[in-house]
Amino acid sequence: MTREDRRALLWVVGGAAVMVGVDLGRRILTTNDEARFPLLAQDILTRGDWLFPILNGSVYHNKPILLAWLIALVSWPLGYVTQFTAVIPSAVAAFATVLVIFGLGREMFGAAAGTYAALTAATTQGVFLHGRIPMPDMLMTAFITASLWMLWRMTRGVPRAWVGFYVLVGLAFWAKGPGGFMPLIVAVAWAAMGRRAAGWRALTLPLGLPLLALVVAPWPVFRLFHHAEGLRQAVVHNQILWYLPQDLRAGMVAEPVQNAFGILFPWVFLVPIAFVEAARLLRRRGPERDAIFLLVVAFATMFVVIAMSQQQRFRYYLPLVAPASLLIGWWAESLVSRRLAPRIPWRICAAAGALLVAAGVAGAFYRRNALNEVSMVWPAYVAQAIVLVATVAAVAAALMMGARDGRLRHAFAAAWVGCAVLVVSSYHWELERRNAAYDYAGLRERMKPLLRESPVVATLGLADMPLAFYLRRPVVPAGTARNLREVVRGDGPAVAIVTDRALTSLEDGDGFTVLMRDRLALRPIAVVAYRTTSPPRP
Repeated sequence: MTREDRRALLWVVGGAAVMVGVDLGRRILTTNDEARFPLLAQDILTRGDWLFPILNGSVYHNKPILLAWLIALVSWPLGYVTQFTAVIPSAVAAFATVLVIFGLGREMFGAAAGTYAALTAATTQGVFLHGRIPMPDMLMTAFITASLWMLWRMTRGVPRAWVGFYVLVGLAFWAKGPGGFMPLIVAVAWAAMGRRAAGWRALTLPLGLPLLALVVAPWPVFRLFHHAEGLRQAVVHNQILWYLPQDLRAGMVAEPVQNAFGILFPWVFLVPIAFVEAARLLRRRGPERDAIFLLVVAFATMFVVIAMSQQQRFRYYLPLVAPASLLIGWWAESLVSRRLAPRIPWRICAAAGALLVAAGVAGAFYRRNALNEVSMVWPAYVAQAIVLVATVAAVAAALMMGARDGRLRHAFAAAWVGCAVLVVSSYHWELERRNAAYDYAGLRERMKPLLRESPVVATLGLADMPLAFYLRRPVVPAGTARNLREVVRGDGPAVAIVTDRALTSLEDGDGFTVLMRDRLALRPIAVVAYRTTSPPRP
């Protein structure tokens, strides 16, 4: 590694550390998805069962539990999982992803392109946000990105790179399940589109697939011997049928566009420009063509596979950050090294903008509550939109002026700072509002007198796992008012936390009494108990 390479790595490490460390651990866990793995880690620490942790009274089978193990290891010195320790594995995965992108970009195009790509990835909304959420998507993305690096080395004929590729694909599976096999699909698509026998030989499938099976096997094998029915339910229903496309709907077109835009924001505006330049390069021969071809195939394959899923989530598109950032890094380095003015494909950009607007309108009408949500908080959205437009305009102006004056390197630095400020400020703004609305810690303090005599809490109309995490006791989700009565009328004393809508169906002749009223998630809630249970005195 040359002196210039070490200097570039230092910039990447510093920029990534700043982006990963801002507001780390301050985000309140508000959904079942966010609280699931911290609860699994807490169960591991409490019962000491690292293979079969329990969630809601049952052994958890839906996904591999690598993230839960990592959270438990980080939290072990304290003896319990905290809001901060729960997100450390995701933060480390985000940091590692940025470094891997730098290394891959350096091998493909040089240290400068790797630096641009890594700094771009660190300031995308996808990496910044999911590095602060204790969910497996950031961990899986880190392994997927590293496996793409090994795939590139395989195409270059590096000895034993195939071992790293298949092991990393197996670890990506351990992070989240079958979604971790995405690099293998990319590799097959690359070999098929390359139409060369050497490409198939580079994949080393006869040796690689058994190695991948060996890495993946422990998760299903242990469950097959101890919890075969739970494994079958998880594989068939939660990992296959849950994602297979089942019907045609408007959201199948609108949601992939919106989610990919959000993950790559704010650098998404450069993606069409970089792709147009990549398409031009692919028409001719050159030392960069193989790298560009692999990145384009990786981006297109992952986008199509994820877009075909019946279930659409913002976080599913996180693996797109690596190929998109590397293409942007290559494009920026090409302009700087050749001192060229950027060619803006206005028609392509206009078409991409029109597609995004159409997807947004379709998504708003597809989601029944979207228009109501916007109408309730439109002043905040308008203010954020003004800041967004102003910042994006400033970033575009910096790039254009830098190109005109021959100072694109300084222009990229200014654009990066602008994007970092935009992502951080937007997140912090939303974080303050979110934490104020979901004050679980405050609710726990106010419920202390009730919790002392109620070891079990039930809930109706609210997410149960965040309540279980912050109240530090079992919380039983009741799907109906009848189920709630069965839980609260059980053997031991219990209270229930319900929404106002659920409360109206409980107060009339059901034997419930209201012990406390509060607010959570911007909605009034009530803590109720069955009348045979004497309410404790505060």
